[in-house]
Amino acid sequence: MLDSISHESPCDVVFVHGAGGNSLLWRRTLQGLSGKAKALAVDLPGHPSGEITCRSVGDYSEALHDFIQSSGLEKPAVCGHSMGGATVLTLALTHPGDVGGLILVSTGAKLGVAPEILEGLRVQPMRAIETLITPWSFNSIDLGLGREARAALSVSNLPVFLNDYLACRAFDVRADLQKMAMKTLVTCGDKDRMTPPRWSHYLGANIAGSEVRFFKDSGHMLPLEKPEALAAVVQSFLSGLIP
Repeated sequence: MLDSISHESPCDVVFVHGAGGNSLLWRRTLQGLSGKAKALAVDLPGHPSGEITCRSVGDYSEALHDFIQSSGLEKPAVCGHSMGGATVLTLALTHPGDVGGLILVSTGAKLGVAPEILEGLRVQPMRAIETLITPWSFNSIDLGLGREARAALSVSNLPVFLNDYLACRAFDVRADLQKMAMKTLVTCGDKDRMTPPRWSHYLGANIAGSEVRFFKDSGHMLPLEKPEALAAVVQSFLSGLIP
């Protein structure tokens, strides 16, 4: 069973971090939620430490499904950031009967990865994280936000970064989006360089009935740069899922 942190929420929901991340990504977003149900933010296998057992987004999706099945949650909403967004999108496509709603944060139906990031992670992973991934992930970052970002990364297991970015490079469900038939919220920062806003526009245009929200002056790490604003939108969406 995956490790997780919990908070109250309008309805049951599971939050999934992105490539090389961990559940602390969602700490401040969860603090902005309220209700009588439960929000769980999970650590995917190998995050922030441990054996790498998942080699693809599909593998992570099945691990997440196993967690949901064993957690006692019944048809929770699922929310994912970047690779986590790919993971929950895959879950919604492969196990639609087990998902009560979908929130996609800073992600896409296909996840391209810059060649210099992959090469950097192969040769000097920590340097690639510090000089490529982190600067490209924020619209603006100061010392405090930098420390928070560091805590939300699985730097104790550097090989997991290359593993995850390779999984992202192989991900592509564009041909399957027309199958989607559940309430979906798509969110993105307007200054996102890693998963640019046009990818969210594409999701919104191809998932029937989805809602798309953009956040001004935010980069890829929306849950860290704009946690309160993101929490307000998520709270409203989750409240709308209550029967």
